[in-house]
Amino acid sequence: MWAFTVALVAASCSASQAPVSNAELTAPTASPGSVQTTVAVAADVNESEGPAVGESSESQMTTTTPSTSEPTNLNASYSCRRLPESEEQPWVVVNDGVMGGRSQGVMTTEADQMQFSGNIVTDGGGFSSVRRLLDGGLDESDRLQMRVRTDEREYEVLLTDIDSQAYRVTYYAPLITEGEGWQVVDVSFDELEARIFGRQVDAPPFQPEKVTTIGIILADGADGEFLFELDWISACPSTLS
Repeated sequence: MWAFTVALVAASCSASQAPVSNAELTAPTASPGSVQTTVAVAADVNESEGPAVGESSESQMTTTTPSTSEPTNLNASYSCRRLPESEEQPWVVVNDGVMGGRSQGVMTTEADQMQFSGNIVTDGGGFSSVRRLLDGGLDESDRLQMRVRTDEREYEVLLTDIDSQAYRVTYYAPLITEGEGWQVVDVSFDELEARIFGRQVDAPPFQPEKVTTIGIILADGADGEFLFELDWISACPSTLS
């Protein structure tokens, strides 16, 4: 599967989100077992964190995975649905170069798992992220479930919907992990915080049925190297009573 890049826009150094432009996204096709690297730096963005995923970048990468349903609990009467990768909507790395920063982030894949790594430089910026456009897939869900492995730095999930994007609002939630091994974590949409330019704002709740962007961002205010790995992301429906 693919690993974060959980990973689907502005900064605090977290951030906000610019509207999706018409810039064309292209991605190389990976041969089986191959490893590809990608770095993306967008231009002409008047926001602190970076552009929406649809804006131009230096490079990006995709893998293709099937959409499958999987029980989260054998005793539960509901299941989560795996979000598929898409060559038409690839993951893109967006670093703080969009605001003059010097942080670096790259993305590689191996054995269908994604590695997002790099170096955060807080002087002049302080974030690196990976994100993708997402056209549907979250309908009737109230949370995300992800299998990840991290270095225990403070990563966040970011999301936008069609309405929030128009107002440069991005929703953030902490990705809470314990230890460095592989683990499955849940991110409830009730935990999302609306921000513009990294500042918390009052905004309507996130609308999963209108999702436009999903991503992962590191903007924890600390200099140094980072490593985030993502196996898969699933959308989970509301728990039946």
